[in-house]
Amino acid sequence: MADETRTIADSRVILTHLMGPPEANVLGNVHGGVIMKLVDEAGALAAMRHARAPVVTVAIDSMTFLEPILVGAFVTVQAELTHA
Repeated sequence: MADETRTIADSRVILTHLMGPPEANVLGNVHGGVIMKLVDEAGALAAMRHARAPVVTVAIDSMTFLEPILVGAFVTVQAELTHA
C-alpha cells in the first residue's frame, strides 16, 4: 500500500451552532460544558478524517473561558490536525 501524504486541509473541520435556551443557564450564558462538547466533537472529526478510523479523546491540556457566550450567538469551532 502506497504512503499517502495528507495535508492540514484534509483534516479541517468547521462546526457552527446557534446557541439557544436549552444550552444556557437562567442568566442566558451558555454552559461551558456545551462549548467543551463542541470542541471535542470538532477535534474528534478532524482526527477521524486524518486516521480514517474511530478515535477517542484521551486528554485536553487546558481550556479557558475569557467571556460568556450568550443565547442567540453563533459559535464556530474549527479543528485541524497539526502534528501526528
